[in-house]
Amino acid sequence: MKSGNRFGRAGLGLVLCVTVTLAGCSLNWITEAEQVVAALIPAAANIITLVAALDGKSVSAADLQTIQNAGTQAGADLQLIQSLITAYQTADATAKPGILNQISAAINAVQTNLQGLLEGLHIQDAATQTKIQAVVGIVLSEVESLAAIVPLVGASAEASNSSAGPAKESQNPHPLPLTASEFVKSYNAMLTAKTGNVELDRVTAGLKIHSHGKVARWVTAGMLQ
Repeated sequence: MKSGNRFGRAGLGLVLCVTVTLAGCSLNWITEAEQVVAALIPAAANIITLVAALDGKSVSAADLQTIQNAGTQAGADLQLIQSLITAYQTADATAKPGILNQISAAINAVQTNLQGLLEGLHIQDAATQTKIQAVVGIVLSEVESLAAIVPLVGASAEASNSSAGPAKESQNPHPLPLTASEFVKSYNAMLTAKTGNVELDRVTAGLKIHSHGKVARWVTAGMLQ
């Protein structure tokens, strides 16, 4: 199911590498990817928080368990991606391809969990179903776009280490990720859009994420520093 592709595409004007010329993309990707993943971690955690707050109201125990399992695993995989990105920065040239493969595998795992979550929901309340699909969808959209960048980074490294000169500009049609600040802005706008469900709107109002320099973290209402 490709529900994630329907969400969060409108703001894709700002990208990690404005023109993806492989010879120079790697460093830019690493710098921005750290911030993107730092924003994705609390965004994914909010999926669990949101559903847990609605348990017994518009979300069944079965759906709660499904979302908790998928969200917890996605969060763990995003934490792994974050640590692998850190390792990539200090690794020598021979180790970098292997680390990129691990990053790709972890990103694929996040995609699988989030896609499975979208397919497995059976929430009766339409507003709640739509909101959770949107929250999951915008996170999935950013993860899918991030996945498309990893091969470009590998190709960039290969090109810079070869005698063939810079690689040609990528023809990959997949949209590049939003920058961290753009993702946070789009995510918060989607999260807090009014649904008419008073309880749902009350819960989502306290789940906005905030970007602060090189990190983005989630805070509840009134706790932003």
